[in-house]
Amino acid sequence: MPGKTTNVLFTPYTLGDLKLKSRIVMAPLTRTRAEYPGKVPNELMAEYYTQRAGAGLIITEGTFVSEQGQGWYGAPGVYTTEQAAGWRRVTDSVHRAGGLIFVQLWHQGSVSHRSLHDDGQLPLGPSAVNPQQMIHIKGGTIPSETPREMSLQDIKQAVEDFRHAAQVARDAGFDGVQIQAGFVYLFQQFLHEVTNRRTDEYGSTLENRARLLFETLEAVLEVWPSHRIGVKAGPMMSERGAFRATDETLRTSEYVYRRMAGYNLSHILVMRQNADLAGTPIEHMSGDAVVHHFRRLYPGTLILNVGLNAANGASLVTEGAGDLIAFGRDYIANPDLAERIRRDAPLNEQRPAYFYGSSSIGYTDYPTLSQS
Repeated sequence: MPGKTTNVLFTPYTLGDLKLKSRIVMAPLTRTRAEYPGKVPNELMAEYYTQRAGAGLIITEGTFVSEQGQGWYGAPGVYTTEQAAGWRRVTDSVHRAGGLIFVQLWHQGSVSHRSLHDDGQLPLGPSAVNPQQMIHIKGGTIPSETPREMSLQDIKQAVEDFRHAAQVARDAGFDGVQIQAGFVYLFQQFLHEVTNRRTDEYGSTLENRARLLFETLEAVLEVWPSHRIGVKAGPMMSERGAFRATDETLRTSEYVYRRMAGYNLSHILVMRQNADLAGTPIEHMSGDAVVHHFRRLYPGTLILNVGLNAANGASLVTEGAGDLIAFGRDYIANPDLAERIRRDAPLNEQRPAYFYGSSSIGYTDYPTLSQS
């Protein structure tokens, strides 16, 4: 039996039309094991996800919707027939092990680098503003650069890329999709007034800055029913470079959550804010304050993530602040995390030096309880 403090995490949960065996979710985790240059999921990735099929739900690592959307060497894509075949091996294996799996659809926008693109072209962003982030390229990291401002045709193409990737994901056997609309990537770049200086229908006003996100959601709805579509969104920022909190940060996220409430989505994943917010306009939003705030705005399923252990995750569910708890680094080191939580068993020690890599080391070689 699970420990008394974590009982609630093992109550079944109905997510749209899916029956989850627990409220424990594997969070999206970039691991850089895809085969390059094709960005194809491989057998090692199938093994990795299958090892973790004991989760109530798996959400994959960020997965590029197009060549233009890439920005992290070693991450996979979901827009070619080869990638679809690779993901089909993953989804079939996870399903045979009794798991459910959503893919996270990802476009990095300006958080990329020309060296990642075969044509050597600059990455695209809402405006020609350097996001001031570190970009993961082959062999290390490099500072971001000033992107090209997206034309209206570029924006239209990005929306189509998400629709196409959603169809590829459905053909590859996924149970649903999650749109990556948070942190520092494409949609956040449009939402944030520092990185979006446009004066057309995709800039200037809050409603215009959010237009791309909702046009993309409508495009994905052409492929998937709403109860199989999730969104990762919220006020969590990197608090580095161009993405520092401003007077608009909270209002922008509130607007997104209120509009999302009308879509009958599978879920929204909201990240607790762990950055030091002292002296910022959202300094009162540290820790659990952010999830309680957005619970009041969004009546649908909330998946809570970042800086949570089983005990405080269970407390937040009991309090009604969220419905599911997503674990990230704990799932890296513990393929049987749900069972360890159930038994109140110790966790494996994490090996951060291997979080990103190209081999099985620090990826599929962590022991389960039965192997310890």
